[in-house]
Amino acid sequence: MALTFTDISAPVGIRNGQTPVGNKPGDLEIVKDLFDRISMDNGGSAELFGVWSKNRDDLIQEVTDQIITFQTKNGMKVIDGVLDRSGGTLKLMNKLASDRLLTRMLAEPKWEDWGYDNLPPLSTDKAPETMWELPFGHTGSPGKMSTRAYECDKAMGTPHVGVGWPDGVKPSAYLLYFHHSIGQEGADYASSGARFSKGIGDYMIGRMKGLDSIGWSGKNVCLVVPEPTFSGQGVFEHNEKLVTEALKEIDADITGETRDLPPLLVASYSDGLGRMNSFMSSCPNLRKTVQGMYDFDGLLVTRFASITLANWAKGGAQVFRYVGNSSPGFLPKETRQFYLARCVNQSPKVIPLPKSRWVNHPRYPEFTTNPGWAARWWMHFYIPSCMLYHGLANTNGI
Repeated sequence: MALTFTDISAPVGIRNGQTPVGNKPGDLEIVKDLFDRISMDNGGSAELFGVWSKNRDDLIQEVTDQIITFQTKNGMKVIDGVLDRSGGTLKLMNKLASDRLLTRMLAEPKWEDWGYDNLPPLSTDKAPETMWELPFGHTGSPGKMSTRAYECDKAMGTPHVGVGWPDGVKPSAYLLYFHHSIGQEGADYASSGARFSKGIGDYMIGRMKGLDSIGWSGKNVCLVVPEPTFSGQGVFEHNEKLVTEALKEIDADITGETRDLPPLLVASYSDGLGRMNSFMSSCPNLRKTVQGMYDFDGLLVTRFASITLANWAKGGAQVFRYVGNSSPGFLPKETRQFYLARCVNQSPKVIPLPKSRWVNHPRYPEFTTNPGWAARWWMHFYIPSCMLYHGLANTNGI
């Protein structure tokens, strides 16, 4: 049974084969979606994977024929080829429809960023573990990416989810990205439009450079970003059943087939570390499939200093912790190379990123032009823009 009752705004179909009714585009999409969640044995079209005509007149006829099939198979008293608002046929369709947590938005999402430029990738994915002064500016271009957005059922606790993956492939892993809290930037995120287009977009195309990082890494990974709300990212933080179903729906929509979910990856920025850790604690079956974890400077958030991620590393996940101002200190007489080796050979792996490693970054002059802000926040701000590429490229098994 569907989690919530889905109604239409006006009748859909052709009444008694003669009289076309409202057939509003949005209502046609709702009806198609319901039929695609009902088995053919029950008069639906689930096994056809959403193959409907794109021509409006043909689509109306197809929907009408499907309504008649549904009404006939289910012994409805009236078989007229029409769905009325809140009518008996529609109520039965809702009852027979399987849960669908996500509904794909029809338009290609117009992701937006917050206007930050000069955010180059690392020139090589090996640099953070081997070179003190980080080199920037990868040659060539990242692979082309596709994106989609989904509206979420209210049960999900977040309005939308955005996804992006390499063109023309079936993802070999899904990456859940846990957002930083947006309360401290409440004015920027005040509108629902900003939370959707920029809240997700900042992780897709903006400062976090999620799509570019996947493209540079060469991995067939699908990035999944639940829209942030002022209370978090809904069930993605703690509800294994609903997260699993949502990921399965995304996978079926992208691949056009039903299969076992591929491995998972999880990432967090700033205090998203708490959300990522909650997911790992609350979702034991999904946790077993996690191949890689990427913590982007969560150690700067003092209230989460006790989250070591060590248990998850012991459980088999490859854990990368990228640390700026909270980088470990040097041992007496320790060289930079020995320091790097000591940090990165820990479990979880620690990638120390203090100020002196960033001198080649084009925004490094901000340490002079905005010294107060830079001293506190610079590394925290820019770590996620280039380090996901490193993590993905160096994660085995995906």
